[in-house]
Amino acid sequence: MAPAAGGAKGASARLRVAAVPAAARETRHWAVGFVREHGARASAARTVELLVSEVVTNAVKYGAVADAIAISLRCADGAVTVRVTDDSTVRPVVRKARPSDLGGRGMELVERLAEDWGVDVDARRGKTVWFRVSLR
Repeated sequence: MAPAAGGAKGASARLRVAAVPAAARETRHWAVGFVREHGARASAARTVELLVSEVVTNAVKYGAVADAIAISLRCADGAVTVRVTDDSTVRPVVRKARPSDLGGRGMELVERLAEDWGVDVDARRGKTVWFRVSLR
């Protein structure tokens, strides 16, 4: 999907994917391409890749998705804001995983690596988990 032009105010793009395990791979490749086109340093692109994968995986596993997961990206002011929307109204939990745990680190990674993040819940439309990463 080609990014939508945003002019001086930034650029944005949207993608909808089925709630299947391959969604994380598809979405992270799409997101990395987008942020690289908009000047992301290599380390910033890797952070976006990791966090997109974690949040989309959570949407697939816990999002109770009836149709598709919606992802949007917006590059502006030297940062990218990523939004991942699913049908569930249950907020994600930031867990402190033990070293022996095989999973459960996704939101902890978002909390540690994103400049900012949050969750917007709409009782009729589900939730959107969003995070912001500097491109520089």
